[in-house]
Amino acid sequence: METKYGSTLLTYENAKTIKGEGLGYRTAILYLAPANESANYGGGNLCPMASKGCKRVCLFSAGRGRFDTVRDARIKKTVYFFQHRDAFLADLASSLAKLRRDCARLGLKPACRLNGTSDYPFFRMPLLAEFPDVRFYNYTKIPQRMRDYLDGKLPENEHLTFSRSEENEDFCAEVLAKRGNVAVVFDTKVGQPLPRRYLGARVIDGDLHDLRFLDPRGVVVGLRAKGLARADQSGFVVRMGN
Repeated sequence: METKYGSTLLTYENAKTIKGEGLGYRTAILYLAPANESANYGGGNLCPMASKGCKRVCLFSAGRGRFDTVRDARIKKTVYFFQHRDAFLADLASSLAKLRRDCARLGLKPACRLNGTSDYPFFRMPLLAEFPDVRFYNYTKIPQRMRDYLDGKLPENEHLTFSRSEENEDFCAEVLAKRGNVAVVFDTKVGQPLPRRYLGARVIDGDLHDLRFLDPRGVVVGLRAKGLARADQSGFVVRMGN
């Protein structure tokens, strides 16, 4: 089935996800417009718990996201999601089927992040059950969503990593205490080592690959600031002085 959108809704061109192919996985990402970026075009808010710092330095501005053509395409997809939901989900199912076919041809396992730059509960839709062989994984800033994940209330093929901001560090400690994982953005420069520990937990290098479901449990996933985040002063980026 061809997508009505005109092409696959999913993206494969990401430096970190390409690294995952060496580990046997091909990852596709759905990039939508975060927070209220699409509101003036007929969309809506896809990041209900985004902090001020998060909005200011969002990865929407990093990598290819800094180009107007890429930004416009993501807004277009988001408006499509809000205004033509059934058609969007049909197209998404078609895109996931293509991912599965491509992986079978390449001898790789399929993985997918449906929230590349958003925080929407796609797992509530029957879509995940239709693709039990696809490993879905995402970051979230929504505490109840993370609690449900830690309590085993989400589909088995969905993995969540909680995302720290300048407003939710207390909850991050709760997640770690329950052996969940927390992603933290540090001001560490590329090529420099991340701190060994943060919030009392071991820090692993989250820039080595993007396959968060392969991470050990109860760790801080350290990420180096990218894009506008390199100049952040809000507290969203943890400043270690290196």
